[in-house]
Amino acid sequence: MPIFRLMPYLRGMRDMGIDEAGMADIEAEIVANPTHPMVRGLKGARKARVQRPGMGKQGGGRVVYYVAIGTDRFYMMAAYSKSERDDLSTDQRRRILAALESIKKPGS
Repeated sequence: MPIFRLMPYLRGMRDMGIDEAGMADIEAEIVANPTHPMVRGLKGARKARVQRPGMGKQGGGRVVYYVAIGTDRFYMMAAYSKSERDDLSTDQRRRILAALESIKKPGS
């Protein structure tokens, strides 16, 4: 099952103190159960709650991901700490939508 990590996701995970092993664990959980709530206005992108090192899910982070329909491709689009912001900024939403357009293009 291919997992594609976009730079905003990698930066966010690093900022939250989540290392390679932690990312692999989080991604495995998402792949095993990709039924998190969809983010309104982001054309199928979903948002998962994740634990940060030393914190529970309440003080944890969020991962925005997309599963390409008809494929087994997972795109890890963004990650952020819940303590830093409640939701995605307008600019982050715009960038995610642009990435989704590129992913969904025929032949991609």
